[in-house]
Amino acid sequence: MKVICQGTELSDALAKVTKALPVKRSNPILDGVKLTAEGDTLTLFATDLELAIEKKINAEVLIEGECVVPGKLFADYAKKIEEEQLELDATGDHSLVIRYLDSEVKIKGYDSEDYPVFKDVAKERSFIILKKDLKELINKIIFNVATDEARPALRGCCLNIKENEVEGVASDGYRLALAKMPIKNNGLVESIVVPAKSMMELSRLIDDEDESMTVYVDKNYVMVDLFHTKIVTRLIAESYISYSKIIQTVFDTEIVVDKKIFENAIDRVSLINRNSKRYCVKFDIKEGSMNLSAESEEGTVNEKVPISLKGKDLTAGFNSKFVMDCMKAIDDEYVTFNFTTSTAPVIIKGSTDRWLYLILPLRVIV
Repeated sequence: MKVICQGTELSDALAKVTKALPVKRSNPILDGVKLTAEGDTLTLFATDLELAIEKKINAEVLIEGECVVPGKLFADYAKKIEEEQLELDATGDHSLVIRYLDSEVKIKGYDSEDYPVFKDVAKERSFIILKKDLKELINKIIFNVATDEARPALRGCCLNIKENEVEGVASDGYRLALAKMPIKNNGLVESIVVPAKSMMELSRLIDDEDESMTVYVDKNYVMVDLFHTKIVTRLIAESYISYSKIIQTVFDTEIVVDKKIFENAIDRVSLINRNSKRYCVKFDIKEGSMNLSAESEEGTVNEKVPISLKGKDLTAGFNSKFVMDCMKAIDDEYVTFNFTTSTAPVIIKGSTDRWLYLILPLRVIV
């Protein structure tokens, strides 16, 4: 293999595909990026066997072929010399020679015959969604994903694909996020679970544009083809939790708060127990105001927030970190908190029905 390409294009492509490299090495060759030169294109590919990212760039192909080189080292070199035109020359000993100006570097690689082949995804079943909508859906829910390996399904995001919308859900067992976006469905009604890492990388790779994209769903895989960039991810086999059963629709207490005022208040209140494991903040709701309080070995704090109240007074405790995570994901000016009892989850909403957050309460002494 021998090609000439622009360093800026190569560096940008490597920055994208190396996101699929494994965090923990199971097989040394998976640390590599596979390069394939054919026609007038250089294709870069990386995978951790769960997520695969492919990127195509223009190149002058002098000799067609392929090679596999350590991805992070190759990416670091390309970034340092990205303003120059580069010549990439794969040698017979599985190494890659990079030539630029009057200099060259030789990187030892791997036998491309040993590199895993990732399954092609069938394109019979799919849905179309705006890039900005999918990006927003992911960003609204991704921070709720579990890290506990004992519950594989919760380490991913559930995409419940319906006739006219896709419903994204993430939960760690203590909180839940749900977001809905409109889609154009091509005969696909199904619920799938996508690994969190794949969802995060997809969010980073897609533009925040009012432009359509197609999501292809196969039996065990999902693929997104973004012109010169392709993302394929293996699905989590375990079924997701029956989340609709825990989302209440009837409430005894509803409050509306100014999001900025509330966010600043709970941020200050939570400082007093920032070294605590529970991060518990007590919500004492009465007509006209809500008192936020917390205590720890470092002291106590009380702060009142103006509210609009419908229904009963209520006292409940919640993990302030969970509440703050929700506030950071909300763009609305006002936020609604819906309660049934002090021992039931709170439902947090904005001005639309396109998203909601659910947080389980903590036990507090009233």
